[in-house]
Amino acid sequence: MTLNYYENKVPHLIEEYYQLSFSEDAVPFQSTVLPIGLTHLTNIFYGDQKAVLNTKEMRISDITISGQFFRSYQLHCLSKAMSFGVSFHPTALFKILNTDISKLQDKHMSLLDFHPELYSKMKPLFENFSGPEDMVKRLDHFFSKLNLTINKTTKNIDIAIDLIKNKEGLLSVHSILEHINMSQKTLETQFKKIVGLTPGKYVRLYRFLKLMRKYENQEIAIKDLMFMFDYYDRSHFSKDFKLFMNETPKSYFKKDYPLLKAVFKNN
Repeated sequence: MTLNYYENKVPHLIEEYYQLSFSEDAVPFQSTVLPIGLTHLTNIFYGDQKAVLNTKEMRISDITISGQFFRSYQLHCLSKAMSFGVSFHPTALFKILNTDISKLQDKHMSLLDFHPELYSKMKPLFENFSGPEDMVKRLDHFFSKLNLTINKTTKNIDIAIDLIKNKEGLLSVHSILEHINMSQKTLETQFKKIVGLTPGKYVRLYRFLKLMRKYENQEIAIKDLMFMFDYYDRSHFSKDFKLFMNETPKSYFKKDYPLLKAVFKNN
């Protein structure tokens, strides 16, 4: 398995581009995938892949659009494969499509089915692939020319996202309201529509993500991270861990997850 990331020239829309490949000797491959608070669009050049959430199977093929996930899922790759994808800024997909992003929650869907117009524009970009550098140039040019939905509401949600990132998820929804001119009900409704999760769920997920990244990058011991990220005891941490990872900390720390480690290393 090889996962590489590439920078972009449209940071207001794109967090990163990525290329994920599985060689013949790496398959069949299976790994837990922890959501990272972003939506994605992935072109599968070749290979047989699927995602499994509980008992629900979702095929990943052609151009797949992925919404926000609140819990981890399993990625299966059954044959040699290569894909190139886009990780969007949390509010970018709404600005591009002007549609309720929560409709994509916990889903990988065919872009052709979800948004045929965007599919018809993007499909030619992935044809005649000559390498990641050329792919980045094509996508940068495409996204830089789009007409976006930007208004007072999207600007307020961008402020909320910046606050969550700057505080590493260590804040409440009420503290977000101190910085934006919105009622709590409006924030809840619009944040879910634009980002794909409620602000409370997004804050909780982001806090857990920051803790796991610091742990996997060996920045600090897990017991110190629990204190740093306001887990008042091991039971509280274990509850969130089982919620997001679908397994206990004891079980997780005994296993090796190369895809998860690669994601944490590059973020």
